[in-house]
Amino acid sequence: MRHLVNRSVRYHARLVVPKDLREVLGKTELRVPLGGDYRQALKLLPSAVAQLQN
Repeated sequence: MRHLVNRSVRYHARLVVPKDLREVLGKTELRVPLGGDYRQALKLLPSAVAQLQN
Protein backbone atom coordinates (compact mmCIF):
# COMPACT_ATOMS: atom_id res chain seq x y z
CA MET A 1 0.00 0.00 0.00
CA ARG A 2 1.43 3.36 -1.01
CA HIS A 3 2.36 5.72 1.86
CA LEU A 4 1.81 2.98 4.50
CA VAL A 5 4.87 1.84 6.44
CA ASN A 6 5.10 -0.78 9.19
CA ARG A 7 7.80 0.06 11.74
CA SER A 8 8.16 -1.93 14.95
CA VAL A 9 4.60 -3.35 14.78
CA ARG A 10 3.18 0.18 14.38
CA TYR A 11 1.84 1.64 11.15
CA HIS A 12 2.72 5.11 9.88
CA ALA A 13 1.64 7.27 6.96
CA ARG A 14 4.81 8.37 5.16
CA LEU A 15 5.53 10.99 2.52
CA VAL A 16 8.93 11.68 1.01
CA VAL A 17 9.81 15.38 0.96
CA PRO A 18 10.81 16.60 -2.53
CA LYS A 19 14.52 17.37 -2.88
CA ASP A 20 13.99 21.09 -3.39
CA LEU A 21 12.04 21.38 -0.10
CA ARG A 22 14.32 19.25 2.10
CA GLU A 23 16.57 22.17 2.98
CA VAL A 24 13.59 24.32 3.97
CA LEU A 25 11.89 21.64 6.10
CA GLY A 26 15.07 20.02 7.36
CA LYS A 27 13.58 16.56 6.81
CA THR A 28 13.68 13.91 4.10
CA GLU A 29 10.31 12.38 5.03
CA LEU A 30 7.17 13.19 6.98
CA ARG A 31 5.42 10.55 9.11
CA VAL A 32 2.19 10.33 11.10
CA PRO A 33 1.52 7.38 13.44
CA LEU A 34 -1.62 5.37 12.61
CA GLY A 35 -1.55 2.75 15.38
CA GLY A 36 -0.91 -0.97 15.56
CA ASP A 37 -4.04 -2.34 13.88
CA TYR A 38 -3.71 -2.84 10.11
CA ARG A 39 -7.41 -2.29 9.31
CA GLN A 40 -7.61 0.85 11.41
CA ALA A 41 -4.41 2.14 9.81
CA LEU A 42 -5.92 1.66 6.35
CA LYS A 43 -8.98 3.67 7.39
CA LEU A 44 -6.86 6.51 8.76
CA LEU A 45 -4.36 6.55 5.90
CA PRO A 46 -6.19 8.83 3.40
CA SER A 47 -6.79 11.61 5.92
CA ALA A 48 -3.24 11.33 7.28
CA VAL A 49 -1.75 11.63 3.79
CA ALA A 50 -3.97 14.65 3.07
CA GLN A 51 -2.81 16.23 6.33
CA LEU A 52 0.85 15.68 5.41
CA GLN A 53 0.36 17.10 1.92
CA ASN A 54 -1.13 20.30 3.33
